[in-house]
Amino acid sequence: MSGGTTPQRGRLLRKYIALFAAVVCAAVLGNGLVEAWFLYKEQRAALGRMQIEQADTAAAKIARFVAEIENQLGWTTQLPWSVGTMAQRRFDSRRLLQQVPAVAELALIDPAGQERLRVSRLDLDAIDSRADFSTDPKFIVATAHKTYFGPVYFVDRSEPYMTLALSRSGRDTGVTVAEVNLKFIADVISRIEVGKTGQAFVIDDADRLIAHPDISLVLRNTELGGLAQVRAARAASATDRSAHAFVTKDIQGRRVLAAFSPVASLGWIVFVDLPLSEAYAPLYASLVRTGILLLVALLAAFLAGLFLARRMIVPIRALQDGAARIGGGDLGHRVEVRTGDELEMLAGQFNTMSAALLDSKEREERVGKLRRFLSPQLADVIESTGGEALLESHRREVSVVFCDMRGFTAFAEATAPEEVMAVLSEYHVALGGLIHKYEGTLERFVGDGVLVLFNDPLPCPDPCERAVRMAIEMQAAIGALVVKWRAEGYQIGFGIGITHGAATLGRIGFEGRFDYSAIGSVVNLAARLCGEAKDGQILVDSTVQAAVAALVEWESVGEIVLKGIRHPVSAFNVRCLAGQARQASA
Repeated sequence: MSGGTTPQRGRLLRKYIALFAAVVCAAVLGNGLVEAWFLYKEQRAALGRMQIEQADTAAAKIARFVAEIENQLGWTTQLPWSVGTMAQRRFDSRRLLQQVPAVAELALIDPAGQERLRVSRLDLDAIDSRADFSTDPKFIVATAHKTYFGPVYFVDRSEPYMTLALSRSGRDTGVTVAEVNLKFIADVISRIEVGKTGQAFVIDDADRLIAHPDISLVLRNTELGGLAQVRAARAASATDRSAHAFVTKDIQGRRVLAAFSPVASLGWIVFVDLPLSEAYAPLYASLVRTGILLLVALLAAFLAGLFLARRMIVPIRALQDGAARIGGGDLGHRVEVRTGDELEMLAGQFNTMSAALLDSKEREERVGKLRRFLSPQLADVIESTGGEALLESHRREVSVVFCDMRGFTAFAEATAPEEVMAVLSEYHVALGGLIHKYEGTLERFVGDGVLVLFNDPLPCPDPCERAVRMAIEMQAAIGALVVKWRAEGYQIGFGIGITHGAATLGRIGFEGRFDYSAIGSVVNLAARLCGEAKDGQILVDSTVQAAVAALVEWESVGEIVLKGIRHPVSAFNVRCLAGQARQASA
């Protein structure tokens, strides 16, 4: 080894040591940062879900609190007014006030809407006052819907109350009206644990505070409609649960993780606030631990890079040589690397890639052969499914389309070869696109003669219809070319024959040159009908005519004696699709 190459190798080694260490360190650092970010997002989402669950729990407790009061009031509506004495009703009402401390006042209204009894903790009882409540919403709504929840109001601008009215089915039951002191909901709120420094509170449908651990805020009739978290809760979608938790500022101006849950029956909203400093404390601690582990991993990655870079030069050169040979077309070459690490895996991937490229090349060659006589779609299906067995010899019902040009032989003898090939090129391009469109199998080109099969090698549900539709479009396409050719002085026409019947089909030929062919009388008959067809005609046999009779406009040309066919053949000329004929007549 010459002295001039050693420095180059030393520089290459140092370069790869530095590059590998930098790449590994960057990867570890990037991975750590990404993991830290996702950890932050996941922890935040988990805290949000936890807050929402706490808000739901608080809302459920309040709903149960109100429901228990409803249940206690419910039995007072069971006794019809025609039964029992006023003294008994007063006794029962007093007992209910003792059992349900939240009820400050209870009134019984008869079916006519007149107050018959009112008992209160703060005022004298009223018996048979006959005050008219027949037009009062609490009587009307309770009578119609069995339950009425009134708006929250404040007595002496301090204590919050709500009217609750109940009735039951029947003509003689009346309405029970209870004035509920909502200070008792503060007991429910105070028992909700929201971390160490968090809190829960409730607002009514007018955004007034009706329950809060700080009762003084409630007694001051605090209105929270301007609070950011209240506005966000009012604007949030009821179905988007993730929108029920967000970061905002609370009543004291602290940044908090807030969640809310509606009390649907009352139109209230329960909020649960947890200061961010407490909510994210576990997350910040986790990020610190992650940062320490990341620094340790970066140091380990740098030391590992120093060690591994020294072992990379030889495998890299083997990979470089292998890539060059594969790029040069030697797809059978295999890279041999035995390092037991990612470089060996990379070499294996190189080998897998070259094998895949070789397989792809062979597949392209097979598909190229199939596309000589099949449409691209059929060729791809057969190749992708490994269905070359479809091309083996078999017998099947097929529709056969044979077409060629009228007067082509005389034209070819009297015209320069370049002009003949130009006409054939235009002719074949026009036909080839339609053959592919209708997914026909191109059996052969013989000069101006073209043979197309339907229902083989892949079956189709409507071979006769496809064959006739394709033939009609062929006549239209070649008809336009015929006009052009005749303007250039070429006297050429175009005819088509179509038959349907059993044929023997399969791949024929020899290694290096195979074709797909159909053999049988149905093929000969299609060629004979094509020979009999005049310019612009599409002659079909009786089988095809019966299959498409409702689809096309056709005419019988009688029985035709054809060369090589023992019996006369009933033939029919297809003029156009039935819909096209109606449009033309219109």
